Amino acid sequence: MPKRRDIVAASWTVLVATVSLLATGCLEQPAGESAPPYAGPTAGPTGLSATGTAKKGTDGVQRITVTVDDRQRFFPSHIRARPGALVITVRNTGGTPHTLTLQGRAEHAGSGMDNLNGGRRGSIRLTFTGPGRYAFFCAYHAGVGMEGEILVR
Repeated sequence: MPKRRDIVAASWTVLVATVSLLATGCLEQPAGESAPPYAGPTAGPTGLSATGTAKKGTDGVQRITVTVDDRQRFFPSHIRARPGALVITVRNTGGTPHTLTLQGRAEHAGSGMDNLNGGRRGSIRLTFTGPGRYAFFCAYHAGVGMEGEILVR
């Protein structure tokens, strides 16, 4: 009859081998293939989507509301818009402060929302003259993936 310590040692060996195989299978990628670009979260808080389309008002200005919270994500994180004026209203439903900062576009230098505290909302107005992809991020939490993109077409 096997001893208890032999059964425990065998169980640990099986566990370590299983975790190693799963990790290898999940992390390896076939040679010559590149990973698809990060597309943001696939689902947000109840009723919120990872992708949203700005709606044009009767004044011709497109508008969209982006929700942020303590999960350190934008909902939606991918915004579709047309060239022209776009107003983004950011609603912070959590307790952690956030920013919405546009990345690397000279014409939008200084555009963004700084330090939006929990329970607050604020808006920024941007104008896009043509199609393009415009990255945005939270200056406090970009390192943990709090980023998104405006796709203008």
